[in-house]
Amino acid sequence: MDVEPGELVDGAAAVSDPESDKYWALIRRLHDRTDRAAFDVALTAARSTEIRRRLVGLDVLGQIGYAADRPFRAETLAALLAEAVQAADDRLIASAVTALGHLSDPRARPGILRHAAHPSKDVRFAVAVALPGVTDADAPDADVVEALIRLTRDPDTQVRDWATFGLGTQLAADTPAVRAALTERLGDPDGDTAGEALLGLARRHDPRALPRVLAWLDDDPGNLIVEAAGELAAPECLPALLRLKDRDGGGDNAWSAGLDAAIAACAPTRPAG
Repeated sequence: MDVEPGELVDGAAAVSDPESDKYWALIRRLHDRTDRAAFDVALTAARSTEIRRRLVGLDVLGQIGYAADRPFRAETLAALLAEAVQAADDRLIASAVTALGHLSDPRARPGILRHAAHPSKDVRFAVAVALPGVTDADAPDADVVEALIRLTRDPDTQVRDWATFGLGTQLAADTPAVRAALTERLGDPDGDTAGEALLGLARRHDPRALPRVLAWLDDDPGNLIVEAAGELAAPECLPALLRLKDRDGGGDNAWSAGLDAAIAACAPTRPAG
């Protein structure tokens, strides 16, 4: 039985934990809607004086109508940009920035960038996640690259991790400043951030990547290090990869698949004959 969009908004607003599966199950049901009535309900909620309802509206607006190529994109963009400018509550700003990122529309870029140095780590995290989606990945805007470089030095671990992932993997920018920022993160105390930095350098075939990859392959590496070896496609990585393969229990999993791909990439090519 179909549930009226207003009931779904009411239900989501009544959930005490906005990170819970129950909350997002209700939000996803609204994301699936492509009709004007559902959009109007979400838009009204996003303009509510009640913060909980407003958060629900913003969380819905970011992805409503995705199945039909977002029929209300222009109105959604305008509403979210307005919220990103006028909202005073950190939670609302973070939700508006996240929603703008989901639109994958370059026109959202100024509304996201304005919060790149926000005092709230949650807002900065939303910015780090959103920025790569609102620029051309192959030729990213300079202001996006500059903001991500700054965020790779953020005091918060999650912000650094996502900014490094965005800069190193999601975007193809390859400048001395980008390489310097990634190199700086190789010593990050967070292993995921350091791994993302190494992968970013490997994707750019930076000569500083190979010694690090070889060292980390011998030290219980994770998926990111193995992927970095595959990006380098360096025969020097092959012995360590094969040792890892010997210890691998096999099976249909991401680790085994990544290891196989890296071995194939690093194996010397045989001349045709």
